[in-house]
Amino acid sequence: MNLKKTFILILLLSTQFFSQEADKTLAKIGDKIITVEEFKHRFELTPQINRKQNDANIAKEELLYTLIAEKLFALKAEELSLDTSEAMRSNFVPLEKMHVRDALYLKEIKEKIQLNNSKFAQGLKRANHKLFVNYVYSLDQEKINLAYKLLTSNSNFDSLANLLKDVEYVTEAYEVTFGRMNIAAEDAIYNLKLNEFTNVIKAPEGWYIFRLIGSEPIIYNSGNQKISKVKKAVNNRIEDSIYNDFWLNFFKGKNVETDGDLFWSLAEILHKQIVKIKKTNNIKDGEKISLGDEDFLQIRNSIDPDSLKIEFIRFDDKLFTLNDFITEFMYEGFYTYSTELKTIASQLNSRVKRQIENELLAKFGYEKGYESLPDVRSSTDVWKENYLSSLYRRKIVRNSKLTNEDIKNHLTKNSSERLIETQVKIIEILTDSLEVVEEALKLKNENDFIKFANVHSIKKNAGEDKLKFFPISEFGEVGKIAESMNVGDVYGPLQTSEGYSVFKLIDKRENELSFDSLNISDETKNKIRYQKVMNSLEEQASELASKYNVQVNEELLKSIDVLNIQMVVFRYMGFGGRILAVPNVTPFYNWKKKWELKKKDLL
Repeated sequence: MNLKKTFILILLLSTQFFSQEADKTLAKIGDKIITVEEFKHRFELTPQINRKQNDANIAKEELLYTLIAEKLFALKAEELSLDTSEAMRSNFVPLEKMHVRDALYLKEIKEKIQLNNSKFAQGLKRANHKLFVNYVYSLDQEKINLAYKLLTSNSNFDSLANLLKDVEYVTEAYEVTFGRMNIAAEDAIYNLKLNEFTNVIKAPEGWYIFRLIGSEPIIYNSGNQKISKVKKAVNNRIEDSIYNDFWLNFFKGKNVETDGDLFWSLAEILHKQIVKIKKTNNIKDGEKISLGDEDFLQIRNSIDPDSLKIEFIRFDDKLFTLNDFITEFMYEGFYTYSTELKTIASQLNSRVKRQIENELLAKFGYEKGYESLPDVRSSTDVWKENYLSSLYRRKIVRNSKLTNEDIKNHLTKNSSERLIETQVKIIEILTDSLEVVEEALKLKNENDFIKFANVHSIKKNAGEDKLKFFPISEFGEVGKIAESMNVGDVYGPLQTSEGYSVFKLIDKRENELSFDSLNISDETKNKIRYQKVMNSLEEQASELASKYNVQVNEELLKSIDVLNIQMVVFRYMGFGGRILAVPNVTPFYNWKKKWELKKKDLL
């Protein structure tokens, strides 16, 4: 079952995001705190720029002050009521619902698992041996039943099975161990004697007849290894059973209606956008076509505002408008390999069905009050602060206008009539797939990075296009991060409006730009504007730090042992869905210098 929550090394994170036990306070920001445990989670579950071991204290300080700034900007965003904005609703509400469903899965399924002693004893016995079978297989029940009748009337299984038509005889030995197959097949196989075969067994992918052809003992490193393996397999099966019972009972008798006209209208608009994306990006037939945030916004903007307010899905006590659906549709994203309207409509129909299921599950979770559980609150609060901080930073950027006075002040501060500009060469992989991100972070060789970028990046020829120097001021967050990297470093994933960015720094240089005060280049203007925005944000952070009386335990920070695991960590949620284990943050720590100067001035 692929909807339950499982524990897989590197890829998953347990439901208990932060322990609720008392923990040492590393920093105080008004009524907010950063504990040692929260800091360790954010540090260890976020890929850091490649650093040497002796850089650990620097890396810790940089992240801590980045997180403090995140909380400060979140507080400011709340002052400005950005927490009630449409942008916040689009990003945070779907994520909170996902957490509520995850808590529902924990309460209704995970916590009800009790080890069945008889099944456990049976498992310990079966786990002593691995069995080997071959089998006859067919997609057609009638044909497999006929094959079974013929096999039971003949003593030579191999000779007859090879002659049977309309069924497939797989002679290669298939290894069976406890917990590997579905229960019905496993029970039948473990009850066989050598060369005996089972009755016809139904499986999701067809119909089987298995024959036992051998066995051998399993050697374990320890008795505990065997016990642990059997216990896990038994509990997984119990979890599956509880899940299936819950799913069938929960949705029984639930009546939900959708507007068919709106559905087909949305399907046609979605189809047009997909055709446009394919044509614009020269995507070949059969290749993946992904929709980014801009594509969804174009879809929404192409729909009449009054239509967006129309009821699309009707629940017992709640109306779900077309706009509500598109908001959650955007959050999960969408991709297809086809431009056929029928195929796209079928995919959309599946998404509508899943959205209905998710909404009903979340509604039940809210009725239970699961959004207020400590573990849910601790996790969602982290994401909420991250979103709010991002909204406030974007507000500052949007409101920043470059004036002639800014340019004059910048030029006046330069001791010579030259501008020094940092320029970098990078290879960037831009993707909406977390699997691609994971593979990209494993790449070390420059040529491999270029090849991988050209195949997997949303921007075609991304690797080749970036193999030239460009000013850091032209590329926003990417440029800012690249400035602090060493040649050869890889950074990512950086979340952008188009997906996730992973990039490798190939080269860096300081470039002198001649300038004319009456004819300033666009590159220079971009650099000045970038510096103005950063100065404004740093000044804002330092003022807010004073306003909210930020306090940091520097000695405690130095004493914290952290691991730089350099890998992407995902969290799989109950009832489906996956998020990054913790929000990614763009390094932002230079504001500390301004804050320290303010404190000195007050002495």
